Amino acid sequence: MSTHVQDIKERLGIVEVLSSYIKLEKSGANYKARCPFHNEKTPSFYVSPERNSFYCFGCGEKGDIFSFVEKFEGLDFSGALKVLADRAGVSLARPGANKDNRKEILYEILEAATVFYEETLKKDAAAKAYIVGRGLTEKTIEHFRVGYAPADWRQLRSYLRTKGYRDADVEAVGLIKRTDKPGGDPFYDVFRGRIMFPICDTSGRVVAYSGRIVVSDDKSPKYLNSPETALYSKSKTLYGLDKAKQDIRKRDYVLLVEGQMDCVMLHQAGFTNTVAASGTAFTEDDGPSSGLGLIMRLTDNIVIAFDSDAAGQKAAKRIVPAISLMTAISLGMNIKIIDIKGGKDPADIVKEDPKNWVKAMESKKHFIDFLVDSFVDKESSPTEARKLINQDIFPFVRRIPADTQRFQAIKTVAEKLAISEDALWKDLQAYVKLNPEKAAMAQASPQPKKVERIESIERKVLGIMHSKKYYGGDEAKKKALYAIVGPERAKAFEALPQLEIESLSLEAEVTHGDGSVDKEYQLLMLHLESEYAKRSLEEKMALLHRLEKGKGDIGGLMQEIQVLSKRIQEIKALTEKI
Repeated sequence: MSTHVQDIKERLGIVEVLSSYIKLEKSGANYKARCPFHNEKTPSFYVSPERNSFYCFGCGEKGDIFSFVEKFEGLDFSGALKVLADRAGVSLARPGANKDNRKEILYEILEAATVFYEETLKKDAAAKAYIVGRGLTEKTIEHFRVGYAPADWRQLRSYLRTKGYRDADVEAVGLIKRTDKPGGDPFYDVFRGRIMFPICDTSGRVVAYSGRIVVSDDKSPKYLNSPETALYSKSKTLYGLDKAKQDIRKRDYVLLVEGQMDCVMLHQAGFTNTVAASGTAFTEDDGPSSGLGLIMRLTDNIVIAFDSDAAGQKAAKRIVPAISLMTAISLGMNIKIIDIKGGKDPADIVKEDPKNWVKAMESKKHFIDFLVDSFVDKESSPTEARKLINQDIFPFVRRIPADTQRFQAIKTVAEKLAISEDALWKDLQAYVKLNPEKAAMAQASPQPKKVERIESIERKVLGIMHSKKYYGGDEAKKKALYAIVGPERAKAFEALPQLEIESLSLEAEVTHGDGSVDKEYQLLMLHLESEYAKRSLEEKMALLHRLEKGKGDIGGLMQEIQVLSKRIQEIKALTEKI
């Protein structure tokens, strides 16, 4: 693994990798950008080509190309390794080579199952005819690795057993279930007689499936999805994101649909910035590694396109408030909805003629317009209309952060329904008063960590000391620092990982630029000594009070306090002279 990491780092520079995710600007010998891991207006995220590392002064995130890809794409290390290896042209060993890593074994099982489903589709004429009849081309089937689960109770299980996989591991990824019936084989395949759509993480590793039934038996659901597993979380996985992420970034908007077939057909038609949500799963989590969190790192613009039947309308009504509750609206994201009519879904429209989808895209509306047009009957009485507004519009309007946009939303509602703006504002105020927030909304990015003054000074001193540009680990300066902080803290400094040292050095070089740091270093050392002296003085004063109460000997302690007080005053005088 370490050899692969080194090979990748030698082939890929950090500027090359990060600039494909975020916009970098030259800043002296380094680059800067607005941090993708917390919200900020002024760039505080710096990248050092010399060290192949990054550091954010705002939130403290730091690392190399691997930690950046892990954080940005919501992957584990193995996933980030796969993404960067593919980009660098480095061939990795088979994922399951390390049999001690159970997680890798689970990935390997899903990969083997996907190959099985792909091969089964090629052999089953009826299943192949069905999927081709739905409009998919051979190229699309191969690109999305669409397969077929045979209408057999144990064929996949038998196949995986011949590959040496244990039932317990196959069950853990949701491919087989244990039967309640006594006697006979205790396990059976979960997916049977279904077109299989593999669901991948952003690195392209299969983590789950969605299976569409081919021949309905009036008992089984139309779509059957994998359960949540150690590898798959519905709220953190969007179907097609691994294939859409680059085009989402380029086009600066994501097209969100409800089903896998819609997503695949839109990709086939050239709308390669499309992803699919797993029903309400997309809305259950609003953290930085959730589906929404991943999208927000790629674009601020979401276009929603759900089926136009009754269920689809309800889904659109459901997902808009859910997204708003997950901070999309509060963070200023631009949400629009395609108003599909005629009882068709996106896949049907694209199959008939991709040009018709272009026309459908032109119907997209701001979510406020869509809600008013869809859920408030213009023939309703003023009382009924205002009740519907209170129920279906105000929950979203209150989330809009900018005053001008909130005013525009109220104005839009008023104009569309011929209701007084003043009356709507009063209704909104009443709604907010009657429906107070139960809790502060979770932020979709981490808040900057508060650093204590003494720790801040230590970081700056260490950064200068370790910077080759300045002192490059000067031993005399190291001894002076360790004399101030003491042996325990010095030991912690010696144990700092290389990545932390590189981040500290980058921080120092960004802070001081190309100028001399001698004067700054002297001041920092004096401030640090003063802080440690003050801390020691506080401890000794507390001890003095305890000894006085117990009538203990305080002579030696008083002398130590006097020495510390004098030194603090001396340091103050020295800093004023520099």
